[in-house]
Amino acid sequence: MTDSGTYLRLEIAGANYLLPSTAGFTIEQRENLTLNDSAAGNIAAWRPAKNGRWPAYGLGGDLRVDRRGAWQRAVFLDAAPHAVGIALNEAQLLPRLETSVARFTPMGPPPTRAGHLFSGAWLTDKGVVLVLEPKALIAYLQGLGE
Repeated sequence: MTDSGTYLRLEIAGANYLLPSTAGFTIEQRENLTLNDSAAGNIAAWRPAKNGRWPAYGLGGDLRVDRRGAWQRAVFLDAAPHAVGIALNEAQLLPRLETSVARFTPMGPPPTRAGHLFSGAWLTDKGVVLVLEPKALIAYLQGLGE
């Protein structure tokens, strides 16, 4: 059982985000993925699966499509009809006592049908780390297309 107070720290193109560990996810090394050699599209790589393949999107630190970054892993979030992923530099599970997240609701209309991308923030001595809302992140990634 996953501890609801733990988070997975995602480093994406130099920016850090937290993903609640209650979100179902799988982490894969780059060498276990099929890279997208085409210069076109939003997908950096695919993970082969029994029911096809799962896309891993290349994003910049601002979460906009950017396949140019150097990445080492991908995290795939459980979703229907298949998992979707993000190419990232690093992933680290943070112990419960290392984080203190303050919940908040962003201003303005939500950018996805599942709501806002962020649901909280962790204030550190180095700055603010935003907490990703798993359902909204999945909806965002699914909306990127290929």
